[in-house]
Amino acid sequence: MINKYKQQICLGAFTIIIVTIFIIMMIRTNNSRIIDFNQTSVTTTAVVESTIPETEMETIGAETAVKNKLCFGKADWLFHIKDGGEPMAKKQQKKNASKTGEFDNIKNIESLIDFSAKHPYMIRVNRAENFVTVYGMDYEGKHTIPYKTFWCSTGLDPESTPLGQFKISERYDWRIMVDGSYAQYAVRIYGPIMLHSIPYTNGKHDALEYWEYNKLGKTASLGCVRLRVKDIKWIYDNCNDGTKVTIYSEPDEEPEIALPKIKKIKKSNKNKNWDPTDPAKGNPWKNKKKTNSRKKTTTKEQESNKK
Repeated sequence: MINKYKQQICLGAFTIIIVTIFIIMMIRTNNSRIIDFNQTSVTTTAVVESTIPETEMETIGAETAVKNKLCFGKADWLFHIKDGGEPMAKKQQKKNASKTGEFDNIKNIESLIDFSAKHPYMIRVNRAENFVTVYGMDYEGKHTIPYKTFWCSTGLDPESTPLGQFKISERYDWRIMVDGSYAQYAVRIYGPIMLHSIPYTNGKHDALEYWEYNKLGKTASLGCVRLRVKDIKWIYDNCNDGTKVTIYSEPDEEPEIALPKIKKIKKSNKNKNWDPTDPAKGNPWKNKKKTNSRKKTTTKEQESNKK
């Protein structure tokens, strides 16, 4: 009888030991799964962070980026703070359009712009690369269509050209500058900061500081944004008061529309005191082009007559 009780006790103890071991193994298995899941999450975070450029991560934390990346796909969710929250997918579409030549065709561009809007244009100035892009308003009321690009010169001291969003408030045919020079088609955007032509030594069309003209595409001003006469006149004529102007700094940015080639003015050139793009009467650069055109026509006629 005693032996029977001992057997039962031993059997019960053995059963308890087996059950305990089984429970411990289950707990360890679950813990290992949790650890593996956490490691996978960390790895995923690292991968996503490494594939997203820093400039595109300015408004998104890593965790949010991972969550959105997994839920919404590659580009649909990512927003760029400098473009006012413009989806990167749209930005990529514009880049593709630029590569395929869509934005090099003026008719294609103009068909996308709502010219009836109160402010059909928005101006963006890249202080780091010294070029200006004019965007047209699409039919959803957003300035997303690159329309024109201009070379410019911003402040020699970068901080003298402030970053931020501004609006055109005043305009002048001619304006005397703080250093005593003069400028054509000046439009004020913030305090003393204006968009205007290359400076002149006086308020006459034939007094261009040609050496400053040759600095377009580089920093050169005291803080204002300088452009060729043709380009600033377009802004003066087409961008009304209240037009938004954004100055930002993005090194190595490629323009969405090819920038024009600008020839430097030689010191020995007798027309050096005129901006070659100035539409004013008497511009000798215009006469020079007409003369060259006539010479070519005459030469072709002479060759034709010889035949």
